[in-house]
Amino acid sequence: MVVKKEGIKEAICNVMNEEDQESKERRERANELSEIAKKAVEKGGSSYLNITLLIQDIMQQQLSIKVET
Repeated sequence: MVVKKEGIKEAICNVMNEEDQESKERRERANELSEIAKKAVEKGGSSYLNITLLIQDIMQQQLSIKVET
């Protein structure tokens, strides 16, 4: 997909338009999603826990391989 600079400029102007209700709603939603993402990667968050479990699993597999050899 090729996007022309005019299309990008128009999209940015639409989002940055302070008077447009749809633009305000998009910015509010983006801020909400930003907060959700921050909480997910904080200690105790879902992404933090998943990465921790993944690292522990990889380390356990490495230990198992070393014991076998």
